[in-house]
Amino acid sequence: MAKVEYVSIPSMKEARNRVDLCERYVDHVEVPELVKRFAVGKKFYIKTFGCQANIRDEEVMAGYLTMAGFVRTEDPRSADLAIINTCAVRENAEDKVYGEIGSFKINRTNNPQFLLCVCGCMMQEEGKAEFLEKTYPYVSLVFGTHNVHRLLAMLNDVLKKDKNIVNVLSFPGEVVEGLPSVRLNDYEAFVNISYGCDKFCTYCIVPYTRGRERSRKMEDIVAECRTLVEAGYKQITLLGQNVNSYGLDFHDGTTFAKLLAAVAELGIPRLRFLTSYPSQFTDEMIETMAKYDNIQKWLHFPVQSGSSSCLKRMGRRYTREEYLEIVARIRAKMPDIALTTDIIVGFPNETEEEFADTLSLAEEVSYSAAFTFIYSPRGGTPAARLVDGVSDETKHERFMRLVRVIEKTTGAHSAAMVGKTFDVLVEGPSKKNSKILSGYAENGKLINFAGPSYLTGCIIPVKVTESKTYSLRGELAEDPLVSKARDIAYLMSLDPILGESKRLIDALSAPEYRKLGEEYAAAKVALAKSLGNEEEHRLAKERFAAIQTKLRNDPILANESELTGPTKAALNEIKDILQ
Repeated sequence: MAKVEYVSIPSMKEARNRVDLCERYVDHVEVPELVKRFAVGKKFYIKTFGCQANIRDEEVMAGYLTMAGFVRTEDPRSADLAIINTCAVRENAEDKVYGEIGSFKINRTNNPQFLLCVCGCMMQEEGKAEFLEKTYPYVSLVFGTHNVHRLLAMLNDVLKKDKNIVNVLSFPGEVVEGLPSVRLNDYEAFVNISYGCDKFCTYCIVPYTRGRERSRKMEDIVAECRTLVEAGYKQITLLGQNVNSYGLDFHDGTTFAKLLAAVAELGIPRLRFLTSYPSQFTDEMIETMAKYDNIQKWLHFPVQSGSSSCLKRMGRRYTREEYLEIVARIRAKMPDIALTTDIIVGFPNETEEEFADTLSLAEEVSYSAAFTFIYSPRGGTPAARLVDGVSDETKHERFMRLVRVIEKTTGAHSAAMVGKTFDVLVEGPSKKNSKILSGYAENGKLINFAGPSYLTGCIIPVKVTESKTYSLRGELAEDPLVSKARDIAYLMSLDPILGESKRLIDALSAPEYRKLGEEYAAAKVALAKSLGNEEEHRLAKERFAAIQTKLRNDPILANESELTGPTKAALNEIKDILQ
């Protein structure tokens, strides 16, 4: 049996606590020498389950490991250090985690120095860490969602003490800035705006695994987004368990709508956000979404149930009627907006009448897509203690009825897209066929089409030719080289050197500079013609020298001269990209 030190284990009781004060600080990363030496020549691998918040945690952990000197690998068997980043929302996700942990036993057998870490939301549940250490003694480090920023320090403890470490914190939460990050791609990025949740829906484990709601400062978020825009990113997704609660903990009038507007004004081509809580979706939010063209007219709007009585048992703070009224206000301002949702089937003691309300709401709202689930009890939540009188057979039968309704509304939205052209952010080639590209339209629909791989990361026009209900087929609506050239032109506009050169070119086209150029050319011609006449040549030289001095002293022309070299270098880089 491996030696285990339990520094801290999760407590659902502590995780329920909420306090007014939230600690905020910047992490000035220091890599422990022991970790730095261990990392030499070693590779790391990360496997993430769950939502976008977990994906963002993966990027931060990759940032810390890269700073330490590890090199990333996509081959789990070649890894010297592996991290399994877990999800606790549904039971089937936990089953996959255990299978993944078991697969790494061979790594430890082949490499006694191999380190396996397990982290994330599942580790915040009581009893999970102890079970892991008893069942999988080759798990070197177990930690939760609250101490990702201490990854290197915890690895240092594992190496220094030569024992397994369990360090899962349960507390209201903090906000740490300055986190290193290795983004998973170069054109779309997730940005946390808040952490945690205070809603405590009776079925949900998230308020216990992610802590209290706490917002990042607006200036820190906008600064991060500005850096992404300047780096050429095409899409930013703002993340929060409940984005509409953003800023309320500041008690100073800060709102998510104000933040959304500030980020939109940075000029990011596409701006999205996840996830909204219906009763907090204000008129200010609706106005902001409608105002900015770069905010995608797509909204994930979880309803969970179409029955007011079921919503009440779920602890959702709105009724069926209130939800539909908000949807009506949204569509009044944005008639073409695409709405998607989450729906739970088989919540404890759901009646046939309550389920019928869910079916009728799904038809009335006409979602463009929906994530549908059969209720899965999460230990420690109030709903898990309910005695359920509905059979599994009934739940599965209802689930299939709901799926048919969602397929109908999804299919109608997809069919309406056929024959129309949409701007698509290209995700990349298909794994099965490198000539087939996939990407998402602004309304969240996946479109597959033939095209060259160099369009990955570009926003291009695609004409939809066929509906496959949950995805669509299309064809390029313009020459791919034109699409790529437009993408490069956008990136050029962000380059400080090329951008300054463009501003200089625009300035030099002004009438006063055209006149100055004409005077310079005329003076040069007069100087040449004056050869042979000493007095005339002397006067011509004086006039030419005066114009030269004026040219040298002009600040805009001086900048143009200084930028010539760097601009040529930048243009050569662009030439290499095109080739």
